[in-house]
Amino acid sequence: MSIQVLDCTLRDGGYINDWRFGRKTIISILEKLENANIDIIECGFLTRMVKEPECSLFRSVKEIEQVLPKQNRRCMYVAMIAIGEKELHPLELTPCDGNSITGIRLTFHKHEIEQAFDWARIIMEKGYEVFMQPVGTVFYSDRELLELVDKINQLNPFAFYIVDTLGSMYRNDVSHRFYLIDKNMNPQIRLGFHGHNNLQLAFSNAQVLGKIQTKRTLILDSSVYGMGRGAGNLPTELITQYINKNIASRYDVSMVMDIYDEYISAIRKHHEWGYSVPYHIAASHVCHPNYAAYLINKQTLTMKDIEKIIRSIPSDYKILYDRSLIEQLYAQFQSRKIDDSQAVDQIAKWISGKKVLLLAPGKSLVTEFSSIMDFVERETPYVISVNFIDPKYRMDACFVSNHKRMDILSGEIRPLEKVHTILTSNIPGGTNKTCLYVDYDSYTNSDEMISDNAGLMLLKLLKKCGAKEIYLAGFDGFHHKHNGNYYKEELIFSVNQEEVEQKQERIRTQLKELSQSMKISFLTPSVYELEGR
Repeated sequence: MSIQVLDCTLRDGGYINDWRFGRKTIISILEKLENANIDIIECGFLTRMVKEPECSLFRSVKEIEQVLPKQNRRCMYVAMIAIGEKELHPLELTPCDGNSITGIRLTFHKHEIEQAFDWARIIMEKGYEVFMQPVGTVFYSDRELLELVDKINQLNPFAFYIVDTLGSMYRNDVSHRFYLIDKNMNPQIRLGFHGHNNLQLAFSNAQVLGKIQTKRTLILDSSVYGMGRGAGNLPTELITQYINKNIASRYDVSMVMDIYDEYISAIRKHHEWGYSVPYHIAASHVCHPNYAAYLINKQTLTMKDIEKIIRSIPSDYKILYDRSLIEQLYAQFQSRKIDDSQAVDQIAKWISGKKVLLLAPGKSLVTEFSSIMDFVERETPYVISVNFIDPKYRMDACFVSNHKRMDILSGEIRPLEKVHTILTSNIPGGTNKTCLYVDYDSYTNSDEMISDNAGLMLLKLLKKCGAKEIYLAGFDGFHHKHNGNYYKEELIFSVNQEEVEQKQERIRTQLKELSQSMKISFLTPSVYELEGR
């Protein structure tokens, strides 16, 4: 067997940083991959979705030509057209003249097969080599896969792929499909494998395929440091080193490492990818990883909760991500309708005639500790903490709306009999005799992005309980560096950087609305502080 490596860092890796590598970086990465002797290099997407010249998104092969190494090219350069992703229609392609890319990777879903083959024929007529890549190969039955192979034989493209879109394939799944295709596909057509790392199997699956005895050429897709959305991809540095040691010494792995040192490591500081338990759960249930990503970003669920929700996704919706569906399933999972009138009456009695101080776990609880405690001594407010507990702040109650936080807090709350626990109805099992349950649905809001923000939920509850004057401390807001958000290290959860500013603006809007019916004041600095207060 002949093995080739295709690096897709600038295309598949671009999902991580919105393809904003920067033009100089794109040029440098391509040059280094060329010097590393990578067989096939993917430059990015051919698409109408072009945002700016600094991105690895291109409107034409002429644009790609401008970033390719100017001379001594030994590698094959390709780009991707993804049907359904604001693709570039192949009729817009100029004929292949050898000065730019010479190959085009065409991805398509099951329902797009006829369109994909029509497009492939147009691309081939223009002189490009075509890589046919069916999204989610695991969803094809053996019969469907053989029918697709028959069409591939008639088309006779450069390559046909096994695409482990969801990272859900084990070695037997991969080898079974390889043998099925290898036995029935024209021998000159290359067979590719695009693996994702949801189950930590991208590298081992590549090794399994590399050991199969066949005369066919195998193409293994990879990216530097496995850069790619969710659990990421097969790392280029791993597979090239493996081939060097076990098959033939062909690649300069040090050049791949240079790409990591100079560019990818900096991106990694601001963006996360790689194996995680939620992505493992998604792959185990053969679901799109974006479902897991959505649930992770909520930061309210335990791993068991995430698995229950993913398990409930209907089979017809698993391969294609449906944002509205997962929003609905999350809301249904959290919803536990109860009559909380008695709890509301009890809280109203606790806070009657008092100012109320709400404590969120921002770092200002430490930096402004003295002024907070001076306020407590002077005004004797009713003190309620939000999703954390710390006796030194003389808390009267702790409000928890987050199952994940409750799992962490349960041991700390249990011995504090004098601290009342107020739980929303989505959280199972109170921890002490003073637990009160309030209806989760009653205190969420219609803005999906912040619908169950704990601070806002508590404010809505207190409004219902008749609170007139509320002070906030520790409501600092989120920073791009998540370790700057909380006053205790164990409270740190990662933050989706792309949503930070949007979330903060929406929370500020909600606070402004709530301030129309009760006085809200900030004791500590906050990004949410209302204008004119």
